[in-house]
Amino acid sequence: MPRWWKRIGCGFQLLLILSLLLGAYTAWWWIDSARTCETQNEYNLRGICLMRIQERAEQGDNAAQWTYGSYLETERRETEARAWQLQAMHGAQVGLALRGEMLSFCDRMPGFEARTVEGIMLRVARNSPDAHLRLLQLYIYPQCGAFDLDKASAQIPLLTQCAPLTLRDYLESAESAHRRVLPATREAIRANVKICEKELAGQTPPDTTVQEIIPVRRDHLDNLARRLAALEP
Repeated sequence: MPRWWKRIGCGFQLLLILSLLLGAYTAWWWIDSARTCETQNEYNLRGICLMRIQERAEQGDNAAQWTYGSYLETERRETEARAWQLQAMHGAQVGLALRGEMLSFCDRMPGFEARTVEGIMLRVARNSPDAHLRLLQLYIYPQCGAFDLDKASAQIPLLTQCAPLTLRDYLESAESAHRRVLPATREAIRANVKICEKELAGQTPPDTTVQEIIPVRRDHLDNLARRLAALEP
């Protein structure tokens, strides 16, 4: 057999080995992406999990639309990302569909103007009482034109979940604006603390309702108690 033929044969074998290794790696990558779906988020979506999220988003799944939009944003595909995020916002039907992006984008991104964001939250809150937490957060968010301490105060008696961090931010906003916190509002805050006490005792809320990002801790409630005490005449 000629030497050049042997070289071709060796080259072909090497190419075959590389192809097999690449195929094995690709298969492993797809299997691993499927196996780790539960731990993936918008920052590391890949493989079959990404395909599933995209498919669910296209089928109208609200949570998938938010996730897919956030993924596209990490890929610097901002125009596509914003389209999915706007679709998710306008399609919201329950409190959980009112994502934190609605606050951070408020008056910063086209389509997320304060009046639009507030209108959608008010619509959802009519049938999803847990959405009043999102409204309270919107009304005390200083970077958004919806900022309104009077409207914020009106949301506090309507809270259905423990919200010590948001209530702390409300009191800080009122203090910064030199606004008096009315006795009725202080009483509503105390009523919310009672909800928090039950949660600390083990009565965890259902995962179908809007919750603060950090679970309640004793120091959260102690902080609220001190602030309320300072407001007493």
